[in-house]
Amino acid sequence: MDIKYLLFLQNIRLNAPEWFNELIQLITDIAGGILLIVIPMIIFFCIDKKKGEFVLFSLSIASVLNVILKNIFCVYRPWIRSELVQPTKEAIDGAGGYSFPSSHTQGSASSYGSIAYAYRKKKAVCVTFIFLVLLVAFSRNYLGVHTPQDVIVAILEAIVVIYLTSIIQKKIGDSEKNRIVFYCIVVAVIVVATAFMVLKNYPIDYNDAGKMIYKPMRAIKSYSNKAGLIIGFFTAWILEEKYIAFSTDNLSLKNKLFRAFIGILFFYISAMLAIGVSSVISVKWIRAFAENGIQYFGTFFLGPLVFTKIEARKKRS
Repeated sequence: MDIKYLLFLQNIRLNAPEWFNELIQLITDIAGGILLIVIPMIIFFCIDKKKGEFVLFSLSIASVLNVILKNIFCVYRPWIRSELVQPTKEAIDGAGGYSFPSSHTQGSASSYGSIAYAYRKKKAVCVTFIFLVLLVAFSRNYLGVHTPQDVIVAILEAIVVIYLTSIIQKKIGDSEKNRIVFYCIVVAVIVVATAFMVLKNYPIDYNDAGKMIYKPMRAIKSYSNKAGLIIGFFTAWILEEKYIAFSTDNLSLKNKLFRAFIGILFFYISAMLAIGVSSVISVKWIRAFAENGIQYFGTFFLGPLVFTKIEARKKRS
């Protein structure tokens, strides 16, 4: 049934105008890609720190959980399961890891879904972000890189994590002790999960040409990316609150735009720094962990450090 649905959408895609297919690809690349982190970052730095923290918590936790589930179930992509499914080259290039559950859908459901929940009293905002979730989910089916169950389970997974995150954030409150306890739990879970991901047996299958369908190292590297993200972000979160403790109260539009600029700037500076530093690491999955860890630590600790220093200097002058 799932393959039949993808073939139905594939028939529409093959007969649709090129501009429409390019639009769907753009949605999956942008709305299901860079905006997942940029929008929460702007909320966190510029609009409402608590709400931004909630969104980033949900996104980080769900991202790691999603890739753990991928590597447990080890479900191959639709075009591997059926030669009739023919995704576009661009879609295949952006489809890393196993198929179930969908990472793009999980990311959009965690990021946009938690924004919709945080701003649920503002109906226009809530409806807009829920629509974005559904749009990204549909794009993954339309492009032929995920089955319906891949996206449905990813959305359900995000809903569960959003609910749990709301409980976690309330439990932590403003307590430094609770923050540290939670951080230690996160680190312990990642250590155990990493050992499991590295040591577990992955299926090794070959296609008709005798080529391995999916190398286990790709699965481990995919997990390590997300593990680096969560450790990098939560380490920055702990240190930022202790040594910087920026506020989003009473910010002018000019200050908001400045913080957004610094945040995006440090996101890319940290990415380049991460690639340079981690390039000396020979083990691929450790390198992947280091890259994301450095990038997200740099973004969420060094970014606030810089914009608070500049703001303080401006006030003194």
